[in-house]
Amino acid sequence: MNTVVFDLDGTLVDTVADIAHAVNRALQPAGLPALTLAEVRGQVGLGGTALVRRALAKAGREAGHEEVAELQDAYLTAYAAEPVRHSTVYPGAARLLDELRGCGVRLGICTNKSGRITGELLAALDLTERVDAVVTGDTLPVRKPDPRPLRHTVELAGGTAALMVGDSTSDVRAARAARLPVACVAFGYHDDVAALAPDAVLTDYATFFTTVRGAGIPLPAPTP
Repeated sequence: MNTVVFDLDGTLVDTVADIAHAVNRALQPAGLPALTLAEVRGQVGLGGTALVRRALAKAGREAGHEEVAELQDAYLTAYAAEPVRHSTVYPGAARLLDELRGCGVRLGICTNKSGRITGELLAALDLTERVDAVVTGDTLPVRKPDPRPLRHTVELAGGTAALMVGDSTSDVRAARAARLPVACVAFGYHDDVAALAPDAVLTDYATFFTTVRGAGIPLPAPTP
């Protein structure tokens, strides 16, 4: 297994506070109630449109196409203006990336987030130089759960056999369609990752190697 590909939101980086801040800035002028962190967390993997529809449903309003599109644009504008105000790297993630690279593993990030915001996040959180390839939601005409972005990430990273690490249905479906093993983090944005039936469930990054190997997924040993 010479390549490991990570999702971004809810897997390597906790971005929910910045996403909530942006979507609530978009909702306020429209007279819509703010979404709580828990409400945003449950919708993050489904994209900005899902967040807007959740807010309209909370207010008891019908989700008309025009209003959804306008609120989506307002949310994306607000998020692009401040994408890294509160976002943080999950504990142990940066160290794990360094350990994997240290034992010869190629690393990639495959996310549905836009390229511009992804680049800002990675740079601000000191992750850019830790990976070999980044594929975002606007790199190809398709996004996860289509397997093509995942396959493209592996190719750009210069690897062959790969493991996908994520936290959502989209990550698992993309990996299955690409015929790759997949591990899900239990601390991400899906309440019950075991229900997604990944090959391995990661409770933290400190036990990454033992958990993945215990699931029968081969990885080289980290350098002591």
